[in-house]
Order: sequence, then C-alpha cells, then structure tokens
Amino acid sequence: MRLRDTTVVFLCAFLGMMVLFLPLPVLSGPYEDIQEGQVHWNCPVPLLSLAPPDVDIDAVRDAVDDAIAANLATGQAYVPPESQHPLCGGLARTQVGLALLAFAAAFWRGRRWWRSTADIRAEKRFKRLHESVENPDSRPRLFR
Repeated sequence: MRLRDTTVVFLCAFLGMMVLFLPLPVLSGPYEDIQEGQVHWNCPVPLLSLAPPDVDIDAVRDAVDDAIAANLATGQAYVPPESQHPLCGGLARTQVGLALLAFAAAFWRGRRWWRSTADIRAEKRFKRLHESVENPDSRPRLFR
C-alpha cells in the first residue's frame, strides 16, 4: 500500500498532536505493594507535566489503608483514593519525545512533497499567465 505524501504528513502530525496532548492511561497495574484497583492513578497532560513533583508512596499507602478501614467500618463500597502515578514524569517526557519525532517526520515528508511538486505548481502558474495574455477577456474585470 502506497500512501500519498500529504496523507503521511497528516497522519504524522495527527499522531504527534494526540501523543502530546493526551495522557496514556496505561498505569493501572500494581505498583510497590499497592494492588491494582486500590488507587485511581492519573497523569496530567504530558506537555504540562515534564517535571511533576515527586509522589510520596507512603502517603498513598496511608490513604489506601484509611480507605480500606473506612470501607470495613461503614460497609459501603470501596472508593479508591486518587493520586498521580510516580512514573508520570518519565512517561510524559517519553511522550513529548515521540511527539517531536512525529512532527519531525511530518515536516520532512511535507518538505519532500513541497519540493517534488514545485515544478507542477510552476507549470500551473505559467499556464495561467499565458492564458490570461492570450485571451484578455478571460481575465477578471479587476485587471482589465
């Protein structure tokens, strides 16, 4: 399958925007004695969180213990505490790196397409110029 250069440029730019502005929700597994489902992990937008503050795992463990104790005491459904995942910073930097690579690929393919079609655009301009000189009635009224 052969894609046109403009399609590849659009796909690379779209991929770069998606990676840059959407956090990846892959951090749902266990992390350092905190089981899956005990904490609702979240990560902010990668572009805004390149150097997030450190997460205190002990404070997260205490919040999980408090939530479990409240669950046992009241008998209500378990409500997991929310916390930023400790690996969000590394993931955000990786995502920004991937976005920059996607934008570089889009720029390269776009420039390649622009240079390869320069002669076609010049021929169109040349043809339009000669048509307007050969047939003056075809020119717009503004230029008569």
